[in-house]
Amino acid sequence: MTDPTPVYWFCSAAAWATLTYKLHDLRRAPRNPMRWAVCVTLFLAATAVFFAAPRAIARVNSVTGVHNCSAPLVYSLLIALSSSSLALIAFWRHPPERARLIARHWVVTYTLLIVCLNVLFFLGDAPVERRLDFDTYYANTPYIAESILVYLLALAVAMIQLIRTGAHWAQIAGRAWLRRGLWFIVAGAVGGLLFALSKLVAVVARWTGRNWDALSTDVAPVFATLGLVVSATGYALPAGGEHLTRLRGRFARYRAYRDLYPLWDALRRAVPAIVPPARLPWWDLELRLTRRLAEINDGRLALRSHTDPQAAATALRLGRESSLSGTDLQAVVDATRLKSAVAAKAVNRKFAPADEPSEQTPRGGADGAGELAWLTKVSRAYAHSPVVAAAVVGPAERDPDGRNHASAPGQ
Repeated sequence: MTDPTPVYWFCSAAAWATLTYKLHDLRRAPRNPMRWAVCVTLFLAATAVFFAAPRAIARVNSVTGVHNCSAPLVYSLLIALSSSSLALIAFWRHPPERARLIARHWVVTYTLLIVCLNVLFFLGDAPVERRLDFDTYYANTPYIAESILVYLLALAVAMIQLIRTGAHWAQIAGRAWLRRGLWFIVAGAVGGLLFALSKLVAVVARWTGRNWDALSTDVAPVFATLGLVVSATGYALPAGGEHLTRLRGRFARYRAYRDLYPLWDALRRAVPAIVPPARLPWWDLELRLTRRLAEINDGRLALRSHTDPQAAATALRLGRESSLSGTDLQAVVDATRLKSAVAAKAVNRKFAPADEPSEQTPRGGADGAGELAWLTKVSRAYAHSPVVAAAVVGPAERDPDGRNHASAPGQ
């Protein structure tokens, strides 16, 4: 069998990385008991998996000079991990004062279990070093077998409670990233439970004279390492996911800022007065985006008298012939209206006010997000739509009755 130590240490490193990330949250709220419970849980999980690696087992045994001394060390860490998980559950379910009492109860109880486990181990006799199959090799050894049962049952109880509570909170959590994180924690706890159950089944099989050691040496470690990585991800998701959401939102707004450029550039060339002389800091995206929206709206207003009603009617007809509908058609019509106004302004041509009173009313809703989405759509149509290009014609191409010869794109 190949040495699984790198896998153990990789999973341990993942937990350490998550712990480092969560320590920043703890630094912002050093008296928050729930954050302390999360950090302690991650620390114990990372440490337990690190010392469960075969090379770490050999090193601990060599340094202490006690055969299989690493076994009670890892088992004690797993029991402590169970205790911190139950303490975390207490802070999830109860007000802080009551949660502290319940957490203290679990800590005291599991501390006694750690003492009991170590006493049983040193009362027993385990002279042969077993790095991978200690549980099944000594499953029938007095005192050692009982110490193995203590840590497996303690871990199983804690994982069952974590699964039940985590699943309950995941169903009612309001924040999306918190809900996802809780489900990851539940999945990790399932891995921890399957680890304990696989070990228990292998140990019980030894009691009955069967050899199902593969469950303990091959299957259980897979559940443990996967469970640790998934749980660590779950603890990091609520805060990390919010950062990702904000980053994605900022990127979307930067993209919208860039997409608004063609329309803004055309309007500021047509009406230079809409752009104040004061320069904005390049790093303040929100301020630059707000001013770009304001300048576009100022340009729309300044070009009202140059808006050709016939251009909008032509765009509406050509858009329908091109199978456009809904907001796509509305954006093409609005972009055509603005593009024709820019062209008319260049030759100082004016038109009578349109009959439609809402012709120049910006679409997209009253909120800033709706206005941004709408003007971005109009700007894209302004720059790239073949319908807009076909609908905007010069005065020489217009019939005496005001109609033009533009046809649908592709005709």
